[in-house]
Amino acid sequence: MPVEDPNAYSADAARFSDYLRSTGQDWLLVSQDDDQRARVRFTGLFQGGAVVWDCCFMTLDSTAACRNFIEIEEAGAQGVPLTVGLALACIDRSAIEKMVIMIRNYKRLRPGRHEYGEIVR
Repeated sequence: MPVEDPNAYSADAARFSDYLRSTGQDWLLVSQDDDQRARVRFTGLFQGGAVVWDCCFMTLDSTAACRNFIEIEEAGAQGVPLTVGLALACIDRSAIEKMVIMIRNYKRLRPGRHEYGEIVR
């Protein structure tokens, strides 16, 4: 579902951006129990407004055929829920940084699930 008014989240994005800046971070690692999944929060633009992305970043399951994907849900109390699944062996700092840049540079993000690339087996 589309965010009704992305500017309604600008204040949260501004506060979170201030927090990141004051702590010298570009993004915040919320949790990472293993090298296959991480929860990351970062700021960006979505539908013309500043948002906090509340991202579940995961590697793709090697036992099932699937494609890379981005899934955007309706904004909530923690920001805009975002799930990113990529064909990676593991999630490390470099992978997180590249994913954050990818999402920030993607100009046509819209709500829903978007698959792309070759099928990964």
